[in-house]
Amino acid sequence: MKTSGPDGEFRVVCLGGSEGGLQAYMDILRSMPADTGMAFVVAAHRAPENPQWLPLLLNEVTQMPVVEVKEGMRLEPNRVYLMPPRMDLTTTGNEFHLRTTAAPPGWPKTINLFLFSLAEAIGRRAVAVILSGLDGDGSAALKNIKAAGGLTFAQSDATCQSMPREAVETGHIDYLLTATEIAKALSVLAHKPLPAGKS
Repeated sequence: MKTSGPDGEFRVVCLGGSEGGLQAYMDILRSMPADTGMAFVVAAHRAPENPQWLPLLLNEVTQMPVVEVKEGMRLEPNRVYLMPPRMDLTTTGNEFHLRTTAAPPGWPKTINLFLFSLAEAIGRRAVAVILSGLDGDGSAALKNIKAAGGLTFAQSDATCQSMPREAVETGHIDYLLTATEIAKALSVLAHKPLPAGKS
């Protein structure tokens, strides 16, 4: 499968979640072929005390390489990138950038930060998927994703409904689906050409 544009452009799918999100990550990535032509970024609120469980588990369910993001790492299709714990992640479209973040009071806003940068950097190629989680991280950036021409999904069968519910309440969700249905929709999207545009 191939979704890249004439200049080698490709979609970047952000899977954002926290509490209860692990099963959704696994369900979605398990269903993804190794050659979708899309890059996947797992933006999870990971516990810094045991940060290795997520890459180990995801490696078991996907044929794509699973790598933790490092400063300056280039984005490439057919890979799964993991946001490191206690780090703010942004992208210029070609590269990832990291900065250390102090543990904030309350819930982090790392998913919002990444999605804001994704909307600005790649616009129509951005795909935001809001999965199970507490609080409402990710919701604030959905307007920007839509305004830039990207697509948005929220999980209807989430264990923790706070994140997807707040996402839906913004009015900027294109598709409210179960994790299994999201996986099917992304597989269909992999066959579709990129919409016209400059970013």
